[in-house]
Amino acid sequence: MRAHTDEEILEKAAAQEKRQDMVKDNKVDIAVDLDDENGTCHTYVVTFQQENDSWKCLQIEELSSL
Repeated sequence: MRAHTDEEILEKAAAQEKRQDMVKDNKVDIAVDLDDENGTCHTYVVTFQQENDSWKCLQIEELSSL
């Protein structure tokens, strides 16, 4: 189980700029760092796919917690 909800992770990831040089095959990975209540930093990667003029979340993965 992750320390953060999908909604928390997606909110932070969606706010980040998706630069065209980061996009490959209409997909982009956005890294998000969030601290939990114990001060542990969790790093997540959110994969978005571009559909028309919007971005849809395909996947959320936790990479590490430090």
